[in-house]
Amino acid sequence: MTAIKRYLSGFAGTGIFIATAYFSYNVAQGMYYNYFLWPKEKAEEHYVIPTRWQDLTFLVVFWAISLLLLFLSFRLVRFALKRPTAG
Repeated sequence: MTAIKRYLSGFAGTGIFIATAYFSYNVAQGMYYNYFLWPKEKAEEHYVIPTRWQDLTFLVVFWAISLLLLFLSFRLVRFALKRPTAG
């Protein structure tokens, strides 16, 4: 029974990690374009995209949830790789 739990936690942790890493990469790339690259390119035209409070709220909530999911996947994979105790 413990071996089944360990395999399931390993698969779940790996799946959560891959999905979280993929979505985090896409959001980070969007942040780079929206808040760093495009404002520099538009600076010559004196136009800067205004940042709305909804954008900042989404980013704060997204990164908080992403960090929690990454921690959860770390704990699941750590449990899967832990040596079984005798008993």
